[in-house]
Amino acid sequence: GVMPVRVRDLMHPAEHVPGGVSVAAAARLMDRKHSDSLLVDHNNILGIVTERDILRKVVAKGLDPAHLIVADIMSYPLHKISPDADIDTASEMMDQHTTRRLVVGDDNIEGMITAASIAKNIRYITASRLVASRTGFEVAH
Repeated sequence: GVMPVRVRDLMHPAEHVPGGVSVAAAARLMDRKHSDSLLVDHNNILGIVTERDILRKVVAKGLDPAHLIVADIMSYPLHKISPDADIDTASEMMDQHTTRRLVVGDDNIEGMITAASIAKNIRYITASRLVASRTGFEVAH
């Protein structure tokens, strides 16, 4: 059979910031880390702030990112998925919750998986399934 591709194979590390950080500082951090989202720890709530949140909730409204904190614009609760879940399950969860990213972890947070990372790998995933189904051999990773 084909080895399923697991969430842990495509996840990436998640950057955390405290809720009191300014939106401007968060945007600079995203830029530096080449990331389009940050996890936000605020009063025992875990939220997320994305580039798109900054555009829609701050820039488009003409608000000043230097005087807003990320806790003001973060989204929560977060949708979590186990690192051992398969990629199809992750895709279905994203559709179901209309989100482009899921936090990975059972008890503690191990990282993040995005629709983009699944899409980027989908050709490889599809190809390995095809090859395996035709030959009955495992595709080397």
